[in-house]
Amino acid sequence: MSAQGLKTRASNPGVTAPEAVPAGHPHLGNRVERLVALQDERSEIDHLRGVVDRLRHAATHDPLTGLPTREVLLDRLQRELSRNAVLGERVAILFVDLDNFKRVNDSLGHGSGDEVLREMARRIVGCIGTHDTASRFGGDELVILHPRATAGSEAALGARILATTAKPIFIARKEVVVSASIGVALCAPGEKTAERLLREADTALYAAKAGGRARLQQFNDELYAHVERRVQIESDLRLALRASQLFVAYQPLVSLKSGRVVGLEALARWQHPTCGMVPPDDFIPVAEECGLIVELGRQVLRESCRQLAEWTRASPSRPLAMSVNVSPREIEAPGFMDELQQILTDTAIDPTALCLEITEKAVTGATADTVRVLDQVRKLGVYVGIDDFGTQHSSLTRLRDLPAEVLKIDRDFIDGLCAEPGDTAVVSSILSLAFAMGKHPIAEGVEKREQAAALLRMGCEVAQGYLFSPPVAPEQVLPMLDRILWRPRAARALHAAEIAAEVLVRRGHRYFIDEFLDHIGAPMGAKSVGTP
Repeated sequence: MSAQGLKTRASNPGVTAPEAVPAGHPHLGNRVERLVALQDERSEIDHLRGVVDRLRHAATHDPLTGLPTREVLLDRLQRELSRNAVLGERVAILFVDLDNFKRVNDSLGHGSGDEVLREMARRIVGCIGTHDTASRFGGDELVILHPRATAGSEAALGARILATTAKPIFIARKEVVVSASIGVALCAPGEKTAERLLREADTALYAAKAGGRARLQQFNDELYAHVERRVQIESDLRLALRASQLFVAYQPLVSLKSGRVVGLEALARWQHPTCGMVPPDDFIPVAEECGLIVELGRQVLRESCRQLAEWTRASPSRPLAMSVNVSPREIEAPGFMDELQQILTDTAIDPTALCLEITEKAVTGATADTVRVLDQVRKLGVYVGIDDFGTQHSSLTRLRDLPAEVLKIDRDFIDGLCAEPGDTAVVSSILSLAFAMGKHPIAEGVEKREQAAALLRMGCEVAQGYLFSPPVAPEQVLPMLDRILWRPRAARALHAAEIAAEVLVRRGHRYFIDEFLDHIGAPMGAKSVGTP
């Protein structure tokens, strides 16, 4: 009550003014206690609210990056897909995956990998708009919900993310460059479910990685058809492995000096009950992706070694080598070395008669674990070969450090041999490198006699290809051992091929040198200023 009110009450007759409460009165103490207790309750409530807020944030945000979790993004995505459609607006999902992130963890440690993830998350958040949500789905996968996509804004957002993630990161005084691949899928509200939209974005991401990484790929009908076929192949392949629909064919490795078979390469083949022969390029990549390559590879390795033992017993005077392709997933799978040792024991073949081939592409990305296992393979006496050599950019240091004794020259270079100066020079250079490093070169994809003659002239002694034989069934191999599969037409023809190859090699070497000098501003043959 105001002071004026008290004054009025006191001046009016019959109105009793309130009595002042003495300082020591018990009622005053009770009031103070109640006020203090109420303040304590409010403080406790505020504290509990803070705890609840922190728990709620911890439950809905990734502890490493601070980004919303998968559940938060899924909830927001479902709400966006359930809203009324607005003309010209679509809901977009951008699936982002960091390229070669595993290398960062392997080379610098997981602590550095965490720093990279935090920095990438920070950069991506700086690219998105107020209506967008960036979420960490797990590992190095980030997903962005762009719910108001108009006039290609999702592509523009993706371009900004590609640009910012490509910038170097400095960790422990080292410059680290980690690019990103992005898959994009979008639809109008009500058209698709959240699960389908995410699956389509993931499919587009896979296509972006397969297309060379550090790029953006939008989902389309062609990708959808590809995914449908891939799912069908994977399903049929699982059944094929159980039903023994896969078999091994063998392509001869031929001595260019004698024309006789000196070895074979084991190749997986699939006879589908309704589709017929399935091309290896269709089912091998699928097996790699879904992990079936481990079981497939073990079946091929065991069968090819068993077959080699059988041929060796049947023709002991004709020793043969066997090459078998293996993938990094096979090599890194638990129990690979135990399985290999058991196969060698069961078949009793000479370990030096077996060569395990790994592609150059796999070599360039080989982890320390892969190299360690290859070292163990070599200690068993089994050879290691690098397949498709020349198609990647493996360093000489990597080539030197790997326990590989065999280099298989890729067929792309053999195709141009004796026709393209550049290919001829590349083949000659690879052979020179192999000889200098003590490696054994093998040319694959030989289809013309001129190619075989040129390879022999350059010093390559072993080759394979349809000129000699396509891959054949096991029962066709033994009769081949007594035949000469290739012989130059005549000494004059061989001599002509030798001369042609030598001329092309010189021309090819000159071509590369000239290109290099031209690049630095001094083309070969150009005269310096003042030269007469």
